[in-house]
Amino acid sequence: RLDYDDQNKRKAEKRMELIWQGSDDLGSASDMFTHAMEMGYGPPRGLNWEISGNGFNQGNDEPFIDDPESEDYNVDRLVDNFISYAKEYSNYYATNNILFPMGTDFYYQSAEPWYINMDKLIKYVNERKAKGSNINAFYSTPTCYMHGIHLSNHTFTTKKDDFFPYANRPHAYWTGYFTSRPALKRYEKVGNNFLQTCKQLDVLSLGNGKNEALVTPLREWMGVLQHHDAVSGTEKQHVADNYALKLSKSIEKCKTVVNQSLNSLISKSDPKLNQLFCNALNVSACAVTEGTDNLAVTIYNPFGHNVNSVIRLPVTSKAYKVLDPKGTAVKSEIVPIPTSVLNLKERVSKAKDELVFNASIPALGFATYLLKANGPQNGVNEAKVTKITEAFGIKSKSMNILFDKTGALNAIQLKDGKVVDFKQNFEYYKAHDDHSGADHQASGAYVFRSDGDTPEIYKNGLQSEIVETSNGREIHQTVNEYISQVIRISENSDVIELDFTVGPIPVDDKIGKEIISRWETNLTTNGLFYTDANGRQLLERKRDFRPTWKLTVNEEIAGNYYPVNSRIAIKDVKQDIQMT
Repeated sequence: RLDYDDQNKRKAEKRMELIWQGSDDLGSASDMFTHAMEMGYGPPRGLNWEISGNGFNQGNDEPFIDDPESEDYNVDRLVDNFISYAKEYSNYYATNNILFPMGTDFYYQSAEPWYINMDKLIKYVNERKAKGSNINAFYSTPTCYMHGIHLSNHTFTTKKDDFFPYANRPHAYWTGYFTSRPALKRYEKVGNNFLQTCKQLDVLSLGNGKNEALVTPLREWMGVLQHHDAVSGTEKQHVADNYALKLSKSIEKCKTVVNQSLNSLISKSDPKLNQLFCNALNVSACAVTEGTDNLAVTIYNPFGHNVNSVIRLPVTSKAYKVLDPKGTAVKSEIVPIPTSVLNLKERVSKAKDELVFNASIPALGFATYLLKANGPQNGVNEAKVTKITEAFGIKSKSMNILFDKTGALNAIQLKDGKVVDFKQNFEYYKAHDDHSGADHQASGAYVFRSDGDTPEIYKNGLQSEIVETSNGREIHQTVNEYISQVIRISENSDVIELDFTVGPIPVDDKIGKEIISRWETNLTTNGLFYTDANGRQLLERKRDFRPTWKLTVNEEIAGNYYPVNSRIAIKDVKQDIQMT
């Protein structure tokens, strides 16, 4: 897909095909020949032979009737229409190769009418060559099409930026799906994490392919989740539920592989250990850690380098001793679970606290930590909790993070003493919901459209408390009954971790709410910011601007939203300050 203004410009200049140079790091090895379809990805007008009643892009166009004795004979008319459309289409492309996709989403429920009519279309179009037509129609593949493009010896234009954000009409920016169905988006990431762990442990334990029947389902369902109406969150709810169910079942199969592999790596002798898994740590719940006083926790690291990570496990006891793989005691603390998490309706747990400790895990390896609860040698290691009533600061490795008297982020004092504004607020745009207007576009799963350009501010006072741990400080913030956040700052790092919980979003007032985390600084950025290119290199963005065509600003808010997979950054060149 591409923006409608971009497409119109490319059509006029016969640049609907290009070489996309997507990576400065990889260079020409990553260059891609890119083709934009003028009609979208569907069949030409009047040649849609899908059976009726599929609820999407209804077909049921008239079939070829090639009996000359029939009063409904229509070969000449259908061929004339096709040739006319092919000539029109050729005006948008630089070579004499034209690609028509015969089908689209949900099509070929019955393939027979398609192939009967395509056979006739090809036959009768090619018969026109005897009368001087220069159009040759045939079944093709992407490989054959590329061969024809290559033989044309045409030099195509190049593109270094990407196609985000795009709109298919003035008020329809497809930036809504960047956040649609966030739970499924997260679960897809969890699934990928588990798939890599499963595959790696299978290899490390010399599984030699015997576990393929258990690993393959997760591979396949992770592939299905990459569909443009899956991880995007644009499917119907019952479809999303089915995706989650299939992913869950395939993860369960891979757990068997992980269990067997770890047993093989840990010990060759019996008895074998039964590895249990914490599947609901995103809501601070785990029946294993909550129901057992003494247990061994195995942590696997799928990266090719050592990892130091903070481990958080929901527990019901107040005193623990944690031992690392060498039997050395590790600092640990009992930290209260935020009230907003405790109150989640879907959460099934007795735990009101988390046991928090630092773990060191080797590259492509695992580490086992022992947890002992309520022993006589254990002291109560509860973190100190204080309600916030006045402004304060928390020191990180080289900065001082400043908060106001409500516990809201306010500024950052840098190592050289310079203070930079760094304010955060949760706000929301009212979702545009008018389908009856001239533009017929409401905000939804695909399209983000705000009702106005000014967000609404949550007027209830922010309630916050500070939790002091040996690793640093946590600020537990409650915005309202459905928005909360935990800010974590460590004295050993300059990373500020923000872990927010949003939902369920109330809609009893019949107003859709597009909730945002709004940041304000006093940096001079000249409208520039940077987002990752699918988790890799950064691309420069500019507010209300596109590098390859002149943008008409119809949606000031939605037209400036970009997908962020790993990071977004702003910088002040004169002050030499960057925030990422």
